[in-house]
Amino acid sequence: MSRALFLRLVIAFFGLLFILLTIWAGSHYHFGYSITLVVMLAFAMATFLAELIIAIDSLEKRIKLLYPSLELSTAEQISVNETLTIYNRLKKQHSVVSTKIALLEFDNIHTILKCAERGSDYIFHDIYLASMVLLGSLEPGQTFKVVSNLTKRFYWKTGKHASDHSELNFRQARNGVTIERIFVLNTKNELSGLAEIIEEQAQAGIHIYYVFKDSIENLLPYASFAISENLSSGVVSHREDILGKVTVTTNSEWITDLATRFDEIKAISNVPSSQSS
Repeated sequence: MSRALFLRLVIAFFGLLFILLTIWAGSHYHFGYSITLVVMLAFAMATFLAELIIAIDSLEKRIKLLYPSLELSTAEQISVNETLTIYNRLKKQHSVVSTKIALLEFDNIHTILKCAERGSDYIFHDIYLASMVLLGSLEPGQTFKVVSNLTKRFYWKTGKHASDHSELNFRQARNGVTIERIFVLNTKNELSGLAEIIEEQAQAGIHIYYVFKDSIENLLPYASFAISENLSSGVVSHREDILGKVTVTTNSEWITDLATRFDEIKAISNVPSSQSS
């Protein structure tokens, strides 16, 4: 039963009761016809106003259903409306290949949001942004565990996303978030090339480890992953050659499995000499 129907039934019940009481009081106390009529009209007016409020409430819900952006902030409304305007404009230019690709990505947003609403896993196309949202959501005292294949300097130093990602790591470590990162290396040369990054992160309070890929092939079926057991959330990269494509998950069983794998990999990992000293 909807709230509006419930209110209407309540109003009808009390309306009938009020009319009967008015008629009874009029005959018992000898009210004049005009007084009885005024009292009944007053209740009728109150009933009309109640019905008007119900109608306005129903109209408000319908408007929000038709225009959900009204529940957003002004800045968010402007962004959403601008996006829809561009989308409609591009729909008319569907013959352009680049436009077709962009529209496919836009359509994919609906699928991602529905998956997130259901708590299902979904594919996201930016490893930096996904990891930053997860790391940025952590409070002091919580833990961020990463098995990383970002073993080249440019992954941490080149481009805005890379630099923002690095800075967020430093900031969260200073704020009291425990960050543990295991770099998965292919060769010893990668270790020397990563020395600057390891030193910077270690000095920021991040716990750094490294391990060679051939020693953990049975433990790591993914290219990399980042998890927070506190938030029961994780970001998983499945292939080294597609760093931008990751799976975002809140599956507690998968998070537990990843946490176990992290601990097993950490147990056979090495601590950089600069950090151990």
